[in-house]
Amino acid sequence: MSPSTPTDDEDMTYRVAALPLEYGETRINQLFTRGYNRYVVDGEDQPEDLVNDVERFGTAAFKEQVRADAAEEPFVDEPGTLAVLATLSAICVKEHPKFEHASPRNIQVLYDIRELYVNNLASLIRARGDGLLQQDIADVLYSKEPGEDGPHPGRVCTGITEMPEFGDGLYLEIPMAAASRKCLVQEDEPATGAGEGGEILTRVKDNKLYVPVGDFDSKYRNYAERAFKKLLRVQEDGLSDDQLTWLTTNESAITERIDRFLETGHHERIWRNWDRGERTIRVLRRALSDAPDDVAQTGEFHTAKELYRAVTAYDAEDEWESSVTDWISSPSSLAKTLADHESHSAVTIDRDGRVNTYRIGRAGTGAEQIEVREIEDLFELPCMANMEERLHEKKPVRKDLYNFARMVMWLPQYQDSSLDEIVADLKDVFSRWPWYDEQETEYQVRYEFSNTIDGDTPLPMNCDNDDLQRYCIGQDQCPYSIWGSLPFPDEMYEQVEAESAGSVEQF
Repeated sequence: MSPSTPTDDEDMTYRVAALPLEYGETRINQLFTRGYNRYVVDGEDQPEDLVNDVERFGTAAFKEQVRADAAEEPFVDEPGTLAVLATLSAICVKEHPKFEHASPRNIQVLYDIRELYVNNLASLIRARGDGLLQQDIADVLYSKEPGEDGPHPGRVCTGITEMPEFGDGLYLEIPMAAASRKCLVQEDEPATGAGEGGEILTRVKDNKLYVPVGDFDSKYRNYAERAFKKLLRVQEDGLSDDQLTWLTTNESAITERIDRFLETGHHERIWRNWDRGERTIRVLRRALSDAPDDVAQTGEFHTAKELYRAVTAYDAEDEWESSVTDWISSPSSLAKTLADHESHSAVTIDRDGRVNTYRIGRAGTGAEQIEVREIEDLFELPCMANMEERLHEKKPVRKDLYNFARMVMWLPQYQDSSLDEIVADLKDVFSRWPWYDEQETEYQVRYEFSNTIDGDTPLPMNCDNDDLQRYCIGQDQCPYSIWGSLPFPDEMYEQVEAESAGSVEQF
């Protein structure tokens, strides 16, 4: 007798959907197959129905109330279908051109989709109501760690029951021999482990522990968030290039919703790390870029009156930009706005003079800007000029070349270029040096462009990198900085800020 699979067995469907971290890719793909089968009628695929449901799920995830309601009433009524719709929605989001160079962990939309998936799954499990699935989940959530006396041979959770003597609600029954440290629950404890202080909520009776079901719910929510990441990875790995192209070509509602949020300036709905002051600073940067040099310039100190002239002369392109410029009604209101956002990394206020002056820069630098029309313009940076001179005398170390490639990766004029075009341009630059070998350079450049970090485009080295220090003229002497002077896109600075923020939740 062949083992049951999620494709043909409902119990197995729920188990794999509820505990995907405990199963391999084969079982997860069978779960997806069950979901896709929903869109086969009389042996005929119904692709339009699938796309319509993906769009309905993805756009619903934007709505906070829908996400909350899904915890009480399932938005999708079957776990295989839920897994398919949630993962395909997330893939549509990741393929949006705006997110091409963004880290998934910074995309708020992906978190919204995951929340809708987790809430929906929790209500599906609760609606199943036979208790056996919850016991299976509890076996995983409360099992002993490898170094904690080894696994318990029997069931970890032997029942879910009321215990009136302990108070209202249900309790997980766990034999003392199977108990792990994760069974010790304290009031106001994080879901990930035992904390310090607070009343102990776990009870003991007849050589058994009784854990309140509320702890199970919070621990499972944490598990389901990690589980969604695995489902998404398996779905992404399973899609062919043709299938991905078909999906993104036919889906439009999710993309249009994202575009609308961007056009109307609701960046906080899109980006997880969005600073509310960013919207104002972004408009000021654009106004300064459009202003004649004798009025105001990015990276220079100006009075509020001079900056206000640039703002009033700026022809806002979008409705959200107009709302920002309308809000700035006078030099004094602009001064107050900048003071309110003084903690922003791009804002510097000089209060030493008779009149306060303000500088709007990039990421807190006052570095001079460099216009890069072609790759050779990078040599305007003193460190790159020193590197250029040295490379006439000696062969490069690999770090010199991969940093060169990474800088080019992020230049705006190469964002939409083919790799062949970029390689050709880089080879043209490298050919000036005596050690140049066409085949070797082509291989190295192509390798660097394929060498992403968890899907993120690697950042170019900045001035404080030890390898660049070999060419540096001294940061206190140099009017430039690599990250602050070159016209890198906003996505690069968002990645810099995200990585500078230290450890954050991985999507």
